[in-house]
Amino acid sequence: NSGVAGGLDERLGICSAVVADKLVEHDMDTSPLGDPVGLVSGINKVFFEADRDMITALTKATEDYPDGVLLGTIASGDQFIADNTKKEWLKSTFDAVACEMEGAAIAHTAYVNNVPFAVFRTISDGGDGMDFVTFSKIAADRAQEVILKFLMLYN
Repeated sequence: NSGVAGGLDERLGICSAVVADKLVEHDMDTSPLGDPVGLVSGINKVFFEADRDMITALTKATEDYPDGVLLGTIASGDQFIADNTKKEWLKSTFDAVACEMEGAAIAHTAYVNNVPFAVFRTISDGGDGMDFVTFSKIAADRAQEVILKFLMLYN
């Protein structure tokens, strides 16, 4: 899965990127029942780990990426994150470096169906929503370049 994300880590600037090592559905919350925030009931997982071979191929595909790449946790939910309080909560609760709206749902589905997966995101804004419209096209174009390289490397 690829596309754009909001950056949560200060090392990520516009058009830098993240290869997910794991993903979390940040808006899953059954903590009033004693569960950790993010726990997906029924399968008892907070984090969905990406496929190691795919991570290796994505990392190799980004070797000459011009704007820097981090390996880290991506938090997904049904919200466009646009305030610093939520941004800091995602960082402190899940050690997330980026946030978006679909990667963890795809990871969850892949996990349940025993399908390997990986997620690559190009940073389109700082998690505050301010630059999304301007930079999302550039970020998506960068992601496309990486995914084409990845497809040649991953057999």
